[in-house]
Amino acid sequence: MNFLKEWWRWFKRQSRLNKVIIVSFLGSGVLFLIPLVASWVKPTPIHVGVAFYTYERAFQLEGNTKTYFYENRNLVSDCSIRRVEQVLQKGRAKTPDPQSWVVSKFLLENTTDRSITKFRMAFKSPLVRPTTTLFTTPNVIATGAWETTAPDAPHMYVVSIASLPPMASAVLSLKTPIDEAVRQFIYVEHGRVTVQVPFLSADQFETFPLKISRLNSMQILNRESVLRTGDETFANEKIEVTMLRPDEPDLKEEATAYQLLPKARTCEVGTAGDW
Repeated sequence: MNFLKEWWRWFKRQSRLNKVIIVSFLGSGVLFLIPLVASWVKPTPIHVGVAFYTYERAFQLEGNTKTYFYENRNLVSDCSIRRVEQVLQKGRAKTPDPQSWVVSKFLLENTTDRSITKFRMAFKSPLVRPTTTLFTTPNVIATGAWETTAPDAPHMYVVSIASLPPMASAVLSLKTPIDEAVRQFIYVEHGRVTVQVPFLSADQFETFPLKISRLNSMQILNRESVLRTGDETFANEKIEVTMLRPDEPDLKEEATAYQLLPKARTCEVGTAGDW
């Protein structure tokens, strides 16, 4: 009690500007602590973790060779988690068109002993755009849509899941092509990679904001590989090329307008998943 009295006397002696700064700081602290205290008192039924990646599928031409590769990187540390390449004879191999994406992977965990139905979760992030597409592990059926609540409101990417089984987990991947705007944000502006969940709702609970945990990127990849059964997954992509028959002429125009991503360093042992 004496401490509060002393603090109040000290506060009254401050200038008006200092009082505004102190009150603003205390208000921010309270807003930060309320969700944390609430999670201790009443744990949320859903835990969500995130990690960010870049993925590139392209080729390089040098002399008479064509090196086709795909590479998965940790976006935050910009180091190569996995790179697979194959050297081919220039002009004799057809490969998929070069392209790169930024991928936000979310690990969802139902911590309850009942199914969560009509689950909806909204994401806001500089890495989520109208071109974003959604992929999930096969144990859930999910859809994603670019939405806005009002003409002047910020856009959000909203994911809907029909049902998440009890004590189950799933991985959602939001994949956005790297166009000039995304490339500028990542490699020129070195923008801060962030994500927010403005709301999360389901039949079993009311809408509430959610704090997302930063997960080791290898942890999500490993969990995803366990949950998948062979559908699309970057970690297990195979190099597929078509070789021309001897009687077919060489490919003449293999030069492409695609610009390779800046070269990534190799992740040091034990640091591939670090933020």
